[in-house]
Amino acid sequence: TARGELLALLEATGAGLLTSNSGRGAVPEDHELVIGNFATTPAARALLADADVLVTIGTHFRSNETADYGLELPAAHIQIDLDSAALGRVYPVRHALHGTAAAVLPQLTGAARPADADWTARIRDVRDEVRATLHDTIGPQAALCDALAEALPRGAVVARDVTIPSSSWGNRLLPMHDPRANVFPRGGGIGQGLAMGIGAAFARPEEPTVVIAGDGGLAVHLGELLTLAQERPRVTLVVFNDGGYGVLRNMQDKYSERRSGVDLFTPDFAQLAAACGLAYARIADQSEAVGVVAAAVASDGPTLVEVDLAALGPMKNPFTPPVKIPTA
Repeated sequence: TARGELLALLEATGAGLLTSNSGRGAVPEDHELVIGNFATTPAARALLADADVLVTIGTHFRSNETADYGLELPAAHIQIDLDSAALGRVYPVRHALHGTAAAVLPQLTGAARPADADWTARIRDVRDEVRATLHDTIGPQAALCDALAEALPRGAVVARDVTIPSSSWGNRLLPMHDPRANVFPRGGGIGQGLAMGIGAAFARPEEPTVVIAGDGGLAVHLGELLTLAQERPRVTLVVFNDGGYGVLRNMQDKYSERRSGVDLFTPDFAQLAAACGLAYARIADQSEAVGVVAAAVASDGPTLVEVDLAALGPMKNPFTPPVKIPTA
């Protein structure tokens, strides 16, 4: 509700905008001052270390967005929140401002002065750097991210279940231009993505909706495929199939000497789609991403797109969440 006021403050100051996952799209992510959901990257940490002041607006400082609370913030911290109990609850705050963003931000803008040109230029450079670094890190999955960004109309809903593609690049690199298009399970539980995407598609029948899910997460709410088949909303369900719970598998490989409960029986998604009367396509190579995604998004009904991760190839670095694992 304070998107215009936030944009006005950004442009008056030349400051950079870091967001949480929930804050994405508050200012369209193609704006040159929007760094985005990259606060824990080395380049963004360096920015925070050199910043004169940090203003946070309704920020929850969740553990997975602060590197398990390891992110350091400037001592000069202005926190704005409608909830008085949130002020200073997670991080120290020098100036606690209790009120709505719509009321408080214009007052800050009225007192603002533009940053040095070198600082604003650094913001733009960091914005480009963090995106380029992540794009490179995710390896062949970058082709999927690029294909979705190209095929989707501006502001189309992308519902992202809790899965490696979402946590690594869907929540960061796939651009968001409208906060209402930014749909994901804020509680962090797997399996909700398809139901959320179906609901979004019913609310916006004139636009395509994309759901990003993993094979393990989809199995939790497999019955929603029947809803998809029966109601036939304009949903492209992209299932990233790695034959298990990939995040837990990566954590076990990194921190232990054995795997347990992470390699799953996975259905034949082509046969599953056929049994439900759903259109089906498979991506097994980067070169197939643009054509398959474009056709699915352009369809006037549901399509199940399977991304065969074994065939596509691995990321450059296995994704693990930023949590501390006791070793003793």
